[in-house]
Amino acid sequence: MYLAIDYGRKRVGLALGEVQPRGLGTLDLGQDPVALTAKIAEICRKNDVSAIILGLPLRSRGEEGTLAPEIRRFAERLSRATGLPVLFEEEQFTSTEAEGYLKERGEKFGKEKIDEIAAVLLLEQYLAHRDRESNR
Repeated sequence: MYLAIDYGRKRVGLALGEVQPRGLGTLDLGQDPVALTAKIAEICRKNDVSAIILGLPLRSRGEEGTLAPEIRRFAERLSRATGLPVLFEEEQFTSTEAEGYLKERGEKFGKEKIDEIAAVLLLEQYLAHRDRESNR
């Protein structure tokens, strides 16, 4: 089981899955970082997560975005707290894609729903890459 995290400045979107990812909502980054990490560690324990997939935003030329150092520090905290590997998945525009997806469906949504769907898209992307690599 994988836990995907779409990291943002205000909150993280969460998704869980092995084949068909499902959204798990969002967690607010405004809370104590230790409490946030503990909450994510609990989600991992309860769901028998084997690895955490964390989106790493890249710019159009492939270099890491301005949020990357913060995301890497977050990954280190998660790895220490959970004992699980934290794998980075290159991501660009998942939030924009999530917003487009929700608009196409005619659903009412807020920022939290966008972040949750972005995590689902991130996990789908990771699983597709993993499957392509295993078929080589």
